[in-house]
Formats: sequence, C-alpha cells, structure tokens
Amino acid sequence: MVAMLLTSIMVTSVFSVALTVKTGGSKGESKIKAAAGARMVAALLKNYVTAETGTASTAVIPGPCGGAANNWSITCNGIVDACPTPPGGSACYALAQGTHTLTGVMGAFEGPPWNARVTYFVDATTLVNGRPVPAVSITTTWTDP
Repeated sequence: MVAMLLTSIMVTSVFSVALTVKTGGSKGESKIKAAAGARMVAALLKNYVTAETGTASTAVIPGPCGGAANNWSITCNGIVDACPTPPGGSACYALAQGTHTLTGVMGAFEGPPWNARVTYFVDATTLVNGRPVPAVSITTTWTDP
C-alpha cells in the first residue's frame, strides 16, 4: 500500500509538471504574438512622423497609404483604425491625439478564443520649437484560453 501511495504521488506530480509546461508554453506564445504586433505598429508609425496630413488630392508629400482617402491614416493594407472620425468624414491621421484601436494587425490572434486587440495612445502635448511632438504608447490585450 505504501508503494502504491508513493507511486500515485509521483505520477500526480509528473502530470502536474507536464500540465504546467503546456499551459505556460501557450501563454508564452501569446506574449510573443502580442509583442510582435506591438513592434509592427511601432514600425508602421515611424512612417508617419511628418507635418504633412493632407488627403490623397491635397498632399504635398505622398503618405504611406497612398491612394487611401487620407494618405496619412494608418487605415490601409488590411489595417483598420477605429479612431474618432475627424470633420469631413475622412480617416483620421495616424498620429492624431487620442486612442486608436487597430484591427487587422494580429491576424488569427484577433479571433476567438484570444480576441487580441492592439491600441495605441498618442499624446501630443509636448512642444518643441512650438510644434507638437507625439509620444506614443502601444498596448496589446488578449484573453488566454
């Protein structure tokens, strides 16, 4: 009986370790996916650091989303920005002050069961030589199954 008790304790501990490794691995994978999405958004936003915010017909410099309703919106190439629409109904400037919620960045990670979201907040209250300098903080959220 003592041998059976010891064997059952050992088997239980081995299964416990195996289960912990399995769930820890999937959580780590989710963190890697979220970090990759945040890095992608940061890399995309580097293309928008300019004073040009014109539309496709009025822009002096063609924006990263050439041909879109607003060259300087991040809404193109499958990415949609759910930021508040500015007056005139065009897509908002990618570095407009406020919170931007993106879809189309994380692929299948945005669907169930994770429902991942990438949001970024732009704070343009810091001025350098009278011009606002946007500070961006990117956040990824998801639900681990």
